[in-house]
Amino acid sequence: MIKETDYAYIAGLFDGEGTVLISNQLYMAARLRNTNRAVLEWIKSINGSGHIYCDNRNAKPCYSLEYTSRQAVRFLSPLLPFLRIKRAQADLAIEFHQDNTTQGRPLSNEQKLKRQAHYYSMHQLNQG
Repeated sequence: MIKETDYAYIAGLFDGEGTVLISNQLYMAARLRNTNRAVLEWIKSINGSGHIYCDNRNAKPCYSLEYTSRQAVRFLSPLLPFLRIKRAQADLAIEFHQDNTTQGRPLSNEQKLKRQAHYYSMHQLNQG
């Protein structure tokens, strides 16, 4: 069983080192970067999903734990009560996913416009 303090700790890490994005290709992701791979492995084990990859461009390797779409929603949802800095981005990402679940059907023009609005809103939040 995952403790509330674990979610609070992860939320603190995510507020400082995390990113929530909606890309211009209109998919959603949550990403947490850290130089300590073990902490990302621990978070991944709690959630049971996610992808860890390494960026070796700097002198010290930096690791990223990434969740997309439904996985991102499962990652972000329990963190919401504890997020301070990234709360608005997490709320918007969850709304984006809920509003845009098509279950294999083509997107309507209304859904496409709504996705664009989410994209621009996330871009503005991430600039601030």
